[in-house]
Amino acid sequence: MDTNWLTDFLVLSKQGNFSQAAEERNITQSAFSRRIKALETWLGAELFDRSSYPVTLTQEGQQFHDTAQNVLRELELNRVEFQRRKSSSTPDLRLAAATSLALSFVPDWLSQVKAACGDFSVSIDTYDFYEMIEMLADRKMDLVLLYFQPQVPAFFEHHEFESIKLGEDTMHLCTALDETGSPAFDVDNPPRGGLEYVGYGQTGYFSKVEDLIFSKMTAQDPTFVCTSQSGTCEFMKSLALMDRKMLWLPACSAYESVRSGQFALAGDGRYDMDLEIWVYKKRDTTSPLIQKIWSHLKTDPCTGHLSGFQLR
Repeated sequence: MDTNWLTDFLVLSKQGNFSQAAEERNITQSAFSRRIKALETWLGAELFDRSSYPVTLTQEGQQFHDTAQNVLRELELNRVEFQRRKSSSTPDLRLAAATSLALSFVPDWLSQVKAACGDFSVSIDTYDFYEMIEMLADRKMDLVLLYFQPQVPAFFEHHEFESIKLGEDTMHLCTALDETGSPAFDVDNPPRGGLEYVGYGQTGYFSKVEDLIFSKMTAQDPTFVCTSQSGTCEFMKSLALMDRKMLWLPACSAYESVRSGQFALAGDGRYDMDLEIWVYKKRDTTSPLIQKIWSHLKTDPCTGHLSGFQLR
């Protein structure tokens, strides 16, 4: 949760108008609206009644108002102390990436970037998809690596960000194995109760990709039944292994698990989905290192190792 969302919330509750609140916060109205929605998604409640003009706080919004004020007050009281403790050795590059990319793709990719651009210090973090977009917009990150599916909106404002396609991946339908070492599910012979799978939490980008996969199914396709959800591929793999379920995984996350025999590919590719890997930065960044890296990536995205994750 970004504390900027709290300030946005308090400003909108005072102004009652998205346009005026966005102007006061010195951001575009679309970006402001996106941050308010992100806060509501994070809380799991609608904070504003948008059917009225000016907009008003819902009952949940009224309850949250004091909490937001108190949190910001406490943060401000401690800000000087936190700044004093801040290390002078700030990393040269602040990088955020989807968890599966951070674990499997980023290390080799980053090594290739350093080989071309020289050594530099780097911090690598992973957050929720939409939170990473906001962190990049707020200059809390220098580069963000994310999955992208052309048919699934990413909510990037093209006038604010630049992007480079690094490569392609595939979202594979996988199944855990049963006690005999055979696939626990066969999509061509599904059990009467349907094919049980671990799904992606509804606040993540992959949940939208999952929705796209289901939207392309027909009445002749088997029924899929979601038994549990998570927003992280690595945790989903643990759940699927423990309960012997199905799940969709990007190849770079599924690769080792399939090769080691923990999972098997399912459906002969019928229920797979193509993905792309993109890197994003702010258009107006002034960091010489970021500019040097970006210039290099335009000519060489450093994706030679992606072929190593092919599963079919």
